[in-house]
Amino acid sequence: MTKLAQETTSQLLLKIALATALFLCFQGIARAQSIEQNELSKNSVYLDTGIGFGGQVSFNYERQIYSGEKVTWFGRLGAGAAYKWTSNDDVSLGPGGLAALTMLTGKGNNHFELNAGTFIVSDSDKNNSGVYPLLDAGYRYQKPGGGFIFKTKIGILGLGIGLGYAF
Repeated sequence: MTKLAQETTSQLLLKIALATALFLCFQGIARAQSIEQNELSKNSVYLDTGIGFGGQVSFNYERQIYSGEKVTWFGRLGAGAAYKWTSNDDVSLGPGGLAALTMLTGKGNNHFELNAGTFIVSDSDKNNSGVYPLLDAGYRYQKPGGGFIFKTKIGILGLGIGLGYAF
């Protein structure tokens, strides 16, 4: 092999190595941006209301506790009020609180949502007191970077809707 051929081969190998190194570097950056863009906000607050056998309205705070490739889990605490219709067509209202787990699936802005927990209500005349199961499935619009939240649900306690903000 001549000296000129050796230099050309060396330059070619150097260019291939440099191109490969650049490709691997930019591939890592692109992958990191892709994951970052699909990660949901760590916190959210929203007003949630529902109607069914009775109804509820609550102000909720969620905190992300796990973020996987396909599923994100949140812990949820809320305070509000619940009501139910009594046998003589009166409405009984009582303050309450809730604790639940929320699971979101999906990427981008559109998510399937599943909630499970309890809603605890106290009432001075005991018509509405008790612990009610909370099990809802629904749709949530939430951008990965945060901002406006819109959600709809159907569950044990009936149909519901929520509006809020993720940050």
